[in-house]
Amino acid sequence: MNKAPTKTEKLKLIVIVSKARVYVSDNLNNDSYFTTRIKELIFDNEKPVETFKKSWFEIRKVPELIQKQLPAERINSRYELKEAHYNTGLPKVLHYSDFTEDGQYESVYGLYELKYELTEPKLAEVDFELNVIIEDSDFEIVRSDYVLQHSLLDQITTHPVLLSTRPCTMSKIDSYNLVRKHVKENINPKCATVTSDYDFCFTVSKVIEHEPNEYRVNIGKRKSKYETRYTRSRTVAIYKTAPKPYESYPVIESFTGKNEEDLRQNIQKFLDELMEVINKPLVECENCKGHGVINYEV
Repeated sequence: MNKAPTKTEKLKLIVIVSKARVYVSDNLNNDSYFTTRIKELIFDNEKPVETFKKSWFEIRKVPELIQKQLPAERINSRYELKEAHYNTGLPKVLHYSDFTEDGQYESVYGLYELKYELTEPKLAEVDFELNVIIEDSDFEIVRSDYVLQHSLLDQITTHPVLLSTRPCTMSKIDSYNLVRKHVKENINPKCATVTSDYDFCFTVSKVIEHEPNEYRVNIGKRKSKYETRYTRSRTVAIYKTAPKPYESYPVIESFTGKNEEDLRQNIQKFLDELMEVINKPLVECENCKGHGVINYEV
């Protein structure tokens, strides 16, 4: 846990100055269990705004004045006699010293209640020191939806909050889980269906409509009794993937990007193209009767 600064210690801040906004943090060492002081402070007469990144706040400009609000103080503390005991002849107002062992009113302490006023809250200036780690950039703190991996060199040379600007990749298992979840949430059941859904493999099959094919089913328990039924569609695997080698399944490619935003765009492009293929309707070719398919636009 971080140590709270004493009155004589400077507030040390790391600062990112982008073209659109300024970010500040007092978590100098990127500690996991750090408790920030920034949310309690006032920067150039404005409160800081929390961001998606823990311990990082957005302010309007590089600070020139930082203040903290001092607690109100009690003044005119006294003990007033409760109204129900006005007829006792006791003084209506006493002070704490009157209830000490030497005071004559110690035995009637319970008949009084403490009263006081509060001073107006005051602002005190905070002594601070700034360390600007990046300036005049397009950097922006945005919500991170992914667990990303970065090169060892970037981890050594780049401040953690700026790693989103460096090349990054997702693990195969995270890439697999992302695709699997997205397909299941966006698949059109009239056009396709998930036929294998496991942690180790995933298959999507196309639903292909065709003319009804008749078949008979014995529904009798003791005596044969047949019922005529019809099939009106069949399925053909159209997308198969796995997070690691398994039988004949292609292993998924990890999502990568020049930075987090580029990775986000690459993911979205892949998912959009995949769902376009999965959700595109197909019908059986009238000529080949199942030996081929044609696109069918509805």
